[in-house]
Amino acid sequence: MMWKLLQFIFNFSAILANREEKIFFKISDLLILIVINLCWMQPAIANESSIYDNNKSGGVIFPQTQLYPHYIANPLRPSFSFQNISYSKTEITDTSLHRYDLKVGGHLGIYRSQPEKTNRGWQLTFGAGFHGEFDPASSEDNVGWDGIFSLSLEMRFNKTLAHRFGTQHISSHVGDELIERTGIKRINYTRQEIRYGMMWFMSPHWQSYIEIGKAYDLRNKLIQKSWRSELGFQYENKKYWMSNLGWYLAADFSSYEENDWDINTSLHLGIITTKKERNYRFGFEFYEGRSPLGEFFQANEKYIGIGLWIDI
Repeated sequence: MMWKLLQFIFNFSAILANREEKIFFKISDLLILIVINLCWMQPAIANESSIYDNNKSGGVIFPQTQLYPHYIANPLRPSFSFQNISYSKTEITDTSLHRYDLKVGGHLGIYRSQPEKTNRGWQLTFGAGFHGEFDPASSEDNVGWDGIFSLSLEMRFNKTLAHRFGTQHISSHVGDELIERTGIKRINYTRQEIRYGMMWFMSPHWQSYIEIGKAYDLRNKLIQKSWRSELGFQYENKKYWMSNLGWYLAADFSSYEENDWDINTSLHLGIITTKKERNYRFGFEFYEGRSPLGEFFQANEKYIGIGLWIDI
């Protein structure tokens, strides 16, 4: 069964990668909308308690949680969030040092197989999201936006380690207003990759992880390159002050072959509350490295942001 799922992931990615670009964008936009709606509906449609047998392995349709947790400080992870960002450095042409950052999206657990209602086993998870930046100094004009989606097989068979294997797609766009104002042209940044991640659960609150990705579909091979790496750690204590109020700390470090392996640093600190398996975060982000928007990956930036994140 697991091998068939891996084959499905590869075949699904290959089909999408070989479509004409316009058709592909329509499909990806539709998938993002479907996942966003299902993520909001998930607590209502999930029914875990009725499908377990205490003496046998169980299956869960639309599980509310992931076996492989989110990378909290990863600036590309799909989530619902809004940030007010102040830049001390940006190399994107004709943009101000103050922007709004908006993300809409999340992860949808499709199916989980696990023994006796434990947090073990394997799970198929789909993710999709929109990430855009807007410049208030230019009437909230869109600087650029990325469409992101992924399909992953998550595996966790003990208390210490979890694994994730799958595919991820990123297609990036320049805002129309920025194009009209500056004449900048799109470099056609699109990246389809296979990725593998491993997470170590050091304690109930501490986690660390490492991930590698290799792109097999690059739309601008003159400047894009295949490999990337990522590592980080994160701490969450959801009941530090009260039964539903705690704090979190996270650090994420990424590096891309196409940027000569320069390090991108993202640090998060804030408070967290949980309701119906969803985490609500209010906190700060510090970032230094290449622009999180793919179309501007050759531009370096440094900023501090304050915002709200909802993990879906």
